[in-house]
Amino acid sequence: LGRRRRGDPVSVLQIALEMVVAFVAVFFIAVTLEAPKRTLRYGALAGGLGWGVYLVGLLFMDIVAATFMASLFIAWIAHLLARFLKTHVTIYFIPAFITLVPGTGVYQSVYSFINKDYAVAQQHLVLTLQISGAIALAIFIVDSLFGLVARIKASKKNSPVK
Repeated sequence: LGRRRRGDPVSVLQIALEMVVAFVAVFFIAVTLEAPKRTLRYGALAGGLGWGVYLVGLLFMDIVAATFMASLFIAWIAHLLARFLKTHVTIYFIPAFITLVPGTGVYQSVYSFINKDYAVAQQHLVLTLQISGAIALAIFIVDSLFGLVARIKASKKNSPVK
């Protein structure tokens, strides 16, 4: 599952194949993290679909924006799955976001620092921090929206009827 740049040619078949690979990868990551068995396929589905959103996003926007859109999608579907299956949302968050985490950028940053190529290291580090920030911001936004909706529902439920 490699990173692409905006505008790189990609076929629908390639996107579908990468989504299947992401599904399998997220499934086994969830198994490794000992997620409940009944949640494995749903978490893997969130990761595979999130990777598809990321790949389609790369066709139209830069890597940070594509990561942000995919993160919004994963966070949203993770919250829906958590409510539907009555489980905690982190069961879906942690495995599904693995495909978007910029591990290569961290590696390249450290490698460039070790080789005293500070300009390249700084470029990799800035991009890595932007991607990480996009993931964190998307999670924050979706968590806040779901929390707001829950508070509104609770206040309507507890308000006296006129």
